[in-house]
Amino acid sequence: MLIDRSHKKWIAWSALIGAFAVAFYVFLDRQSPDGLTGGTTVGLWYGMVGSALMIYAGLLSAHRKVPRWAFLPSRAWMLKGHIWLGSLSLVFILCHSGFHWGGTLEKILWLVFGLTLVTGIVGLALQHVVPRLLTTRVADEVPYEQIPHVLQVLRAEADGLMDEISEPGAPASTRAGSDAEPARLLKRELRTYYEKEARPFLNGAVVNPAGVESQFARFRDAADLAPLREQLERLRELCCRRRAVAGQERLHRWLHTWLALHVPLAVGLLVLGVAHAVLSTFY
Repeated sequence: MLIDRSHKKWIAWSALIGAFAVAFYVFLDRQSPDGLTGGTTVGLWYGMVGSALMIYAGLLSAHRKVPRWAFLPSRAWMLKGHIWLGSLSLVFILCHSGFHWGGTLEKILWLVFGLTLVTGIVGLALQHVVPRLLTTRVADEVPYEQIPHVLQVLRAEADGLMDEISEPGAPASTRAGSDAEPARLLKRELRTYYEKEARPFLNGAVVNPAGVESQFARFRDAADLAPLREQLERLRELCCRRRAVAGQERLHRWLHTWLALHVPLAVGLLVLGVAHAVLSTFY
């Protein structure tokens, strides 16, 4: 989700509530002879509000899986709430803790909380940056889910071209005598190169894409393979296409894999929060 003008009210209300919560806490803390702690009535209320905001932010994943019932908030509304109410929970939890680290469990809880916020901010930044990079760097964008299928299509076409080049009746092999020998050697070299380097690249292996393209250009420009120039140029184009998809895949991976850190951290945060509440209540 992009931060645009529709977020203005969320930002304003979150900042206003956060400022009021801190000011009110400071006021009550000064009125209390011993100061406020997480175990006082005020501290507990701050903790419950902060926990409720974190739970609401965590409900975003569940919202994706339930039917779009009329009484449920819209997806856009949930996303905005996830960002700003999740951030606001930090203010209430800070007040709940009395702006102290606490014991071992609380320190672990703070660490997980901080990492959850950081990964969320990183993910939000990536959602602003990556789409722009895709627009400027990728001429023909492919949906992320379709990339494996596109690679399969590229590889299948390349395999067909190689089979066509290697056919006994291919034009380069019809020349008699010593004239046919260089072509046969080049075609054998081409087949070996394709199996060891180009096909793994088309299959997703990490190699130097510029090197693959230049090799096919070398075969294409070889005089003895002139009758196969059209097929060899198409093979080079397929490798260029694979190179473009690889760059797009890398950008998409940045956009998607941050969730592999953010979601487990968010789940861990909720679990540790429950453990903290239980231990504080009974011990």
